Amino acid sequence: MATLITLAVEPRDASLTNKALRRAQIVPGVVYGRDLKATSVQCGYLSLAKAVRQAGTSRLISFSLAGDETQRNVLIREIQRDPVTDRILHIDFYAIVAGQTLTFEVPLVQHGKSPAEELGGIVAQMLDTIEVECLPEDMPTSIEVDLTRLAALHARLTVRDLEIPANVMVLTPLDAEVVHIATQRKEEVEEVAAPAEVAEGEAAPEAEEAGEAGEAGEAGETAREKDKETGKERGRGKEKES
Repeated sequence: MATLITLAVEPRDASLTNKALRRAQIVPGVVYGRDLKATSVQCGYLSLAKAVRQAGTSRLISFSLAGDETQRNVLIREIQRDPVTDRILHIDFYAIVAGQTLTFEVPLVQHGKSPAEELGGIVAQMLDTIEVECLPEDMPTSIEVDLTRLAALHARLTVRDLEIPANVMVLTPLDAEVVHIATQRKEEVEEVAAPAEVAEGEAAPEAEEAGEAGEAGEAGETAREKDKETGKERGRGKEKES
């Protein structure tokens, strides 16, 4: 079980606007739960930012409210941030009831090195989290993905292959693929043949064809001129005879 993170908050000062609170480095928020009426609270920015960084949305926070002796365990349910600066603007806490099971998204963390990488394989992770159900105190902070078990190309691990802590029920399908070894595709580059060099004094095939066509055209023109001259001579001969 992970060590609880502590956070002290105060009841919300209704005389100050949200803008005024933020100028004073105080973040407004709300805490609610199944057996708890929604209560407006506020917290110093630095202590809250530290708790958010440590807990995320999946670790329990030991929550104490000034003026309330009840120590509560809460989860961060929603964080509103400035879209430009990413500073926390507002936060929602969900109070946990003892014995209440909850659904969580638990991150998957790679561990070790796959022997298949020495064969040119690439580790491709298909799932970053899995959904589980358990008591808050049994919730794992993460679940390891043992890459040393991937010894061959195209090997894979599914949710069924993960080591799940006791008292944790997995809701993600057991046959869902978590990670596999992919292979690099070799791109085949087709070499384009360079045009053959033309030896000095030799005409290129296209030039030869053009030359032959030109010569044929000139021969045709000469033949037609000769025919015309022959026709004229014949005409003059007939005129003399007459």
